[in-house]
Amino acid sequence: MNTGTVKKVNLFVLLACVVLTVVLCPKKQLYFDEPFQIMCSHGITLRNVQQFTDMGTFTSADLKKENTFRNVFTLGGDSIHYVLLHCLNRAIGNDLNIDVYFSVFWGLLCLWAFYVLCRKVTGDSIYTSVALILFFTDILFLNQAYSIRHYIMGLFAAIMSGICFFRYLFEEKSVKNLLWLAIWCALSIISHYFTIYIILVYPVAILAEERMKFFTWKKMTVLALPVVFLLVYFLFHQNPLQTTGNYQQYVKSPHITINNDIGFRPAVSLFLRSVAVNFLVYYPLFRNKAVVLAGSALIVLIVYLAGIWKLVPDKEDKKKFSLLFALGIFSCFFITAMAVTTRTNMLFSYRYFLFSMPFCVLFITLFIKQLCTQGKMNMALKIAVVAILVAPGFYKFIATHRRQHDNGLECNQLTAIHEIKNRDIHKMQVPRTVDAVFINSLLPATYSMTYVLTPATDSATLYDHDEHVIEKFRFPDNGLVVLF
Repeated sequence: MNTGTVKKVNLFVLLACVVLTVVLCPKKQLYFDEPFQIMCSHGITLRNVQQFTDMGTFTSADLKKENTFRNVFTLGGDSIHYVLLHCLNRAIGNDLNIDVYFSVFWGLLCLWAFYVLCRKVTGDSIYTSVALILFFTDILFLNQAYSIRHYIMGLFAAIMSGICFFRYLFEEKSVKNLLWLAIWCALSIISHYFTIYIILVYPVAILAEERMKFFTWKKMTVLALPVVFLLVYFLFHQNPLQTTGNYQQYVKSPHITINNDIGFRPAVSLFLRSVAVNFLVYYPLFRNKAVVLAGSALIVLIVYLAGIWKLVPDKEDKKKFSLLFALGIFSCFFITAMAVTTRTNMLFSYRYFLFSMPFCVLFITLFIKQLCTQGKMNMALKIAVVAILVAPGFYKFIATHRRQHDNGLECNQLTAIHEIKNRDIHKMQVPRTVDAVFINSLLPATYSMTYVLTPATDSATLYDHDEHVIEKFRFPDNGLVVLF
């Protein structure tokens, strides 16, 4: 195909992924972290919720007083995403669908950014389409695109930093390109702290190539600007050290099942599993046995060695291939070290590896490109190798989206919200403060409600204007928000 046709095919695949991202959006179910982000974006956190418990009876007006930009920024979680969600709700309104579509919006931006990154790595070739399909069908992408969390925004920022990194290293080592790289690195950090495992690879790669030539006054001044920005930002916002205590409380909650102490051998097993799955070798997700873990990780290593020694003849492509491998695998070392230090296996949740995923996908794509253009290799062998790498991922994608989604929280609060708005209810009894805060966060900002705490029961009661009981709902203690 000529270049014009290839560009059209790539744009068609990009558009198809965009449309499918919107079309496949499922009926929303909530998970442990999502209500926490919703409430934090309304100014209520562990640090100021106790006052409402002490009151016993409080109103939506009392809760609204805490819904300020300052509270969200200074008391909220570890991402600027909370503040953006706060501003969006203030501008458009409080609704679960609005919060979900905000995440979908970042997902669509991720697709566009990844398309641009593909062109930086593979050029205007049909393999941009291959990479887009692998990216879209990675089980992590849509999972986070539909989640009311800050991971998907962090993914966008990480991809943008990758674009700037490849532009600086392979196109023009200018002060302007370095400034954009530094800006997107800073934005990545305030989107999600774990993007640091991507950012740490950049200076190593740049210094390995430029060495002492890098240290000029202009470049040092450019790098100082985002550093100063981050210092000012963290003067008023929670930093990673401040959020460590909350995280430890979170993982020790009896409602969280993946919080066991982790020793050396489990850490090694989880490390191998992460290496394999991050690089799209999904076999450990089908059978979690030692031989499968080791074999799958070995496939990734063989792919790298074969690519470097046999398949990638061009010097620039070889450098890109190695950089993509480093950007993908460093997350596994980084998170394993953190998990061993904190003695919790929860850090091996795949969402924490999300920011390395685009680079892992491009690594596999570049290998497939070189494999398919290799003239000496038997065609049947090429097809078999490609199938080994991508077939399990496609199967997992299809199986995941066919499976009935039934592992969300038992969240009758959403049903209660529906009834409150439909029946014009303005008073309710709730078993816990967190129930009232969560419900109020999804009611219209002008809606007036009175909440009465009744800790002795696990049921919520709706009252009409004459104080008659309209309906009761069971609100089980399922750890709706474990930090509360």
